[in-house]
Amino acid sequence: MEFKSIKYGNSRIDFQLVYKERKTLSIKVYPDSSVVVSAPYKTPMEKIVEKVKSKAEWIFKQKSFFLSYEPRTLDKTYQSGEGHLYLGKTYRLKITESKNKSTKLKGGYIWIETKDKSQTQKIKEQLNEWYKSKAIIHFNTLYENKLGLAKELSEKQTSLKYKWLNNRWGSCFIDGTIYLNLELIKAPKECIDYVLVHEICHLEHYNHSTSFYQLLSKKLPNWKASKEKLEKLLS
Repeated sequence: MEFKSIKYGNSRIDFQLVYKERKTLSIKVYPDSSVVVSAPYKTPMEKIVEKVKSKAEWIFKQKSFFLSYEPRTLDKTYQSGEGHLYLGKTYRLKITESKNKSTKLKGGYIWIETKDKSQTQKIKEQLNEWYKSKAIIHFNTLYENKLGLAKELSEKQTSLKYKWLNNRWGSCFIDGTIYLNLELIKAPKECIDYVLVHEICHLEHYNHSTSFYQLLSKKLPNWKASKEKLEKLLS
């Protein structure tokens, strides 16, 4: 595998070049925005560059698809009375000082007991720990409900992981590993389900081609409404 780069107008296209036993050139854009060019052995570099340039607009368009559901969040102060989302509903923070540290949902509030109310960074970390604990429960349940679909689309042994992601709601890797952004715990379950099905469909089509969207529409007919709701809620 070689790493190459070409200029296209005021932009630059970085790509990985792989030579294979094949008859034609192939270009793929992956969820992490990486570009992989597969070429027959002994293909002249001039021909490869020409192909990449001819597909430049498509490459940029594919990248924009992956970034189109990039999470966007507002800065928070982590003080009592501030609203925070959980499964699509807004709850107010109720922060009290205590020797014991705890976080719980009660009466329309997210109650946080902490040693020092002025330590907003620690309160943020404590709240995120609570979000993560809830996400693990809900994400795993939704994933288990979709194992049949995953097995239908791929023979690979799939697995679900979760972490805070900076630039996307989810990712699907070639080895069958699916990541969900922990930020999704703030969205309704139908939106989490949409992202999960979206990523599972990548097990069959690792791109955003017409075939991918046809499959997504078949497996989740209302995906557009869920996507729109997700973008409006966490924008």
